[in-house]
Amino acid sequence: MDADRRTELERAARAYFRAKSVEEGTSREIGEALGVHDRELPDFSEILGELEDEGLAVHVEGRGWVSPRREGWVVGTLTVNRRGFGFVRPAAESEQEAGDLFIPERKLKDGHHGDLVLVKERKKGRSGGRRPRSDDDGREGRVLTVLRRSPRIIIGEYFSEGVHGGVVEPLRHESVREIFIAPGLSKDAEDGARVLARLREGPTVGGLPPGEVVELALPEGTWKADLQLVCAEHGIRQEFGEDALAEAERHPTEISAAELARRTDLRDVAFFTIDPSDAKDHDDAIALEDHGDDGFLLGVAIADVSHFVPANGAIDKEAYERATSVYLPGLTVPMLPERLSNDLCSLRPGVDRLAKVAWITFDAEGNALDRRVEKAVIRSQRNFAYSEVQELLDGAPPSDDEAPFLDTLVALDRLRGALHGKRMARGSLDLDLPEMRLRLDDEGEVVAIEPKRRERSNHIIEECMLAANEAVARIATERGIAIIRRVHEEPPEEDVTKFLKLCRVLAPSVRMRGTEDFPSLVEQLGDDPASPIVQLALLRTLTRATYTPAKGLHFALATDEYCHFTSPIRRYPDLQVHRALDDALFGGRKVASEEVEARLAALGAQADHSSTKERAAEDAERDMAKLRAISFIRHRVGERFPGVVAAVRDHGFFVRLDEFLIEGMVHISTLKDDYYVHDE
Repeated sequence: MDADRRTELERAARAYFRAKSVEEGTSREIGEALGVHDRELPDFSEILGELEDEGLAVHVEGRGWVSPRREGWVVGTLTVNRRGFGFVRPAAESEQEAGDLFIPERKLKDGHHGDLVLVKERKKGRSGGRRPRSDDDGREGRVLTVLRRSPRIIIGEYFSEGVHGGVVEPLRHESVREIFIAPGLSKDAEDGARVLARLREGPTVGGLPPGEVVELALPEGTWKADLQLVCAEHGIRQEFGEDALAEAERHPTEISAAELARRTDLRDVAFFTIDPSDAKDHDDAIALEDHGDDGFLLGVAIADVSHFVPANGAIDKEAYERATSVYLPGLTVPMLPERLSNDLCSLRPGVDRLAKVAWITFDAEGNALDRRVEKAVIRSQRNFAYSEVQELLDGAPPSDDEAPFLDTLVALDRLRGALHGKRMARGSLDLDLPEMRLRLDDEGEVVAIEPKRRERSNHIIEECMLAANEAVARIATERGIAIIRRVHEEPPEEDVTKFLKLCRVLAPSVRMRGTEDFPSLVEQLGDDPASPIVQLALLRTLTRATYTPAKGLHFALATDEYCHFTSPIRRYPDLQVHRALDDALFGGRKVASEEVEARLAALGAQADHSSTKERAAEDAERDMAKLRAISFIRHRVGERFPGVVAAVRDHGFFVRLDEFLIEGMVHISTLKDDYYVHDE
């Protein structure tokens, strides 16, 4: 089924289940009503499954596909709290505004953390279940059935019950329910062994969801064991399917003459890349024309990943499921097969590469005067490491191969300053927090923990990428192109009030009246010893940035025009933006208004999925860094280190060690010298 026909059927199916009068039925019956041919039924069934993920349709045994809205049901993902109760996050956008549904423990049925469930909303107070105090005004419901089991791998302890099988008791609080393991599905785990397990579809056994042991857990403390644990906990799969790998291999190394003819030939333009010294892929390159007092012409070339990853292909399905590359200490788990990420889509020097180039004209003060995007073929002329660029900006004499780029680098630094000044003037945030960098040996063991250094060379690339992302978002708005955007909501008033109180205590010389003063925080703090803690507190006050097809504010960047365009190798939303540009700017046909609406609806599910996977990747990166840091510092137990109290809670306080930037909790039960009361 081609992409246009699939889009047509997706639009028709959505309209069908949103209609006031919805006839339930099998996929064949509904397909017949919508004009689906027999040969299209497998694809149509897949579309209905996607609508179930979005909460618009649900398959009920004995009835077929029905509209949950018409039945008063809600489809959503279950989160189980360590205290036993749960919450369901509605999948349908129309339901999300009303908030999550609280599920009392005895109304979870056989639902497990991460399951897609069907819920019936109930009047509050009828369940008798204990609600968290903060949720007294929220919605409440009960799980009717589990639609699809959580795909997550769960680490736990296996307890044998002889010929009857066994159970796995999860070791992490997010998965508080035991899992039944049928005979023959234990991987010969011994009683009490630590194992990795996953849920299976099927009825409960003794009230427990069925599952299977995937593999035995490795001995604790090694890099491999930490990697196994983190990938399991956060659903990170390292291997690609055979179909995706085969599809990647089918792409020719050479660019065809026909493809070259469809693109602007920019191989003579002096593009170059600036990356970390150990980078394996180069997905962006820049070029600059310095027009002196008349300003600059900046070109940001991004690998044309959408050319190599057609929608609904094997690679696309893998990329969508992953949604992002994951950067763990000692290992990168890419979104795309290495044949693409490290080869065909890597803008390596001296090699012809397909790219989309965002051209932005700036005046001398950094105001964007014009913007456009074109499909091109480029040939990067050099790869710089950040450290090399910084040395040149600091006055080091250039080598013979660096000399031709020196004037451009100096001009880029001027543009960086102008762009940064414009951002700060409009209210953008720019925190200056030290970050931890782990240096690992070949076995994955940490040999040193040191702060990351961010120089002007890093900021050059950051400002260029920010400018390109904003330019593409503005083009999408001007042309009415449906894309996934990046938004960042303003923090809640109560959180801002808490932060302002903290500022008055820790940094009384700083003038903070509200969010309008946030951009000046770093400058006001200066060399104040409390600066890292106050900045960290501000970071925790801010909301998370998310993906959405709706235009909205990016609070930290102080703009309502922003998307992710610059990293389609490692982020799925960027790939979607590239595809939208392909259709609207280079596709040769006008997209009808009703098709735009259908695409926006589909983009909502993509955006939510990408936001979820991004959070999982961030959590995995943080957890892996924490585990590796613990493995390093455990050899120094008994030593004393200076640190700063980073946060205080009712059960203790967190201390960040100055030398390693590692944070740990000091529990109130260990404070033996006095009696302490928490004063928030």
